[in-house]
Amino acid sequence: MNITITGNLGSGKSSVAKILKERGYEYSSTGNIFRQLAKEKGLSVEEFNRQVNEAARCGDHSVDKMIDDTTTRIAEEQDKVVFDSRLAWHFAPKSFKVFIITDIDEASRRVFHDSLRADSESYESQAACRKALINRQKLETVRYKEVYDIDYYDMSNYNLVIESTNASPDEIAQEILDKMADYQEGSFEKLMELNPSSIKSAGDSDSNADSDIIEVCEKGGSFTLSSGKNKLDGAIAQGTKFVSVKVSGSEDGGEDSFMNFSNI
Repeated sequence: MNITITGNLGSGKSSVAKILKERGYEYSSTGNIFRQLAKEKGLSVEEFNRQVNEAARCGDHSVDKMIDDTTTRIAEEQDKVVFDSRLAWHFAPKSFKVFIITDIDEASRRVFHDSLRADSESYESQAACRKALINRQKLETVRYKEVYDIDYYDMSNYNLVIESTNASPDEIAQEILDKMADYQEGSFEKLMELNPSSIKSAGDSDSNADSDIIEVCEKGGSFTLSSGKNKLDGAIAQGTKFVSVKVSGSEDGGEDSFMNFSNI
């Protein structure tokens, strides 16, 4: 079965996809497809990128379509491919669709420190990076809605939504493989997993402390416990990296709100 991996900026999705490549999956990314198309046209990546940007400014999204069609073809013709792409989940509908989420502060820390080593992208501070990430993610939401009529940040599009804030790429890759096996056996259709340490206490007594289900309320990408305190405390005590949760409510988180958890 193919796996499509996407996520919010700074989530570590590319690192996870490359680990899955080491586990025996063929690796396909939008960047690789882009380079392939440039080669077929006899152009360097820089030359092709310039042409694509000029065309897009005039409303020509033919290269986007070529990339999308290539993703569709690979998904239909090959098995055991991991796609590292924003929209592969949409063009490979029979895949195991994964979205990796990360706390915006942790995401901005990662991207900011990466930018210090990059030639193409840099920020004057982590705060500036954080603001830029939020803006980019909101622009993506608008662009994908306009071009594809889809909500990229609607978590109900994915089979597994998993948090990487306090987990390593290796741990996430293994969890994806384990949950895909459960999915193939029919154990679930959609599942959301958070790092236990990321779930905030409600600050008052939990009337459903003994609940077998950990329920959380989401606001601006942060999660506060609604019920299942005893189960959560047990997971933390055991050092469990991931717990399945149900989002029982979602509030407007102001400028940090760009993901939709209401349908998962």
